[in-house]
Amino acid sequence: MNELGNRILEIRKRKGLSQEELSEMAGISLRTLQRIEKGETEPRGYTLKSICQALNVDVEEVYDYGKEPDKSVLLLMHLSVLSYLLMPLGNLVFPLIIWITQKKKVLHVYEQGISLLNFQITWSLVTYPLVMLFAWMKIMHYPGSWYVFAAYLVLYFLNALYVIRVCWRVSKDATHDPYPVSFTILKA
Repeated sequence: MNELGNRILEIRKRKGLSQEELSEMAGISLRTLQRIEKGETEPRGYTLKSICQALNVDVEEVYDYGKEPDKSVLLLMHLSVLSYLLMPLGNLVFPLIIWITQKKKVLHVYEQGISLLNFQITWSLVTYPLVMLFAWMKIMHYPGSWYVFAAYLVLYFLNALYVIRVCWRVSKDATHDPYPVSFTILKA
């Protein structure tokens, strides 16, 4: 039995509803509900929303079933961003690996990972062109290339400081979005 079907079954029983009652309340066929609860199929979109409304629960409550809270994984995911200090694009590669492997296992990794990756992608799209511009200006002997490099260094260290701030907030159990608005590349 899949976790989503198991969670729906558990909530339905806790609320004292039969399969027939829930299927009628949700506006889906009895066979569909039976297949969902047995794990033969996974509800998506409208079906899941209808079931959750009939059960009077949030969709997130159903999806978070089986996830364990583990602050150390969240902290590791956020701290892995600092790998950019040693390796170009490490701020994307390592958090992405942790996000992919842990998003279905650990509570809040999915949402915070999307926020973190969107912010780091935005940061990379802003800062790496500055390095290229600096190199081009040096090769072409343009004056003022050091201003571009200084801007890059400021952004470089501000990112590290921001990651440390986010880790501190996560360690204090802050569950809301820790990163500022950025380009939305990945969606929740």
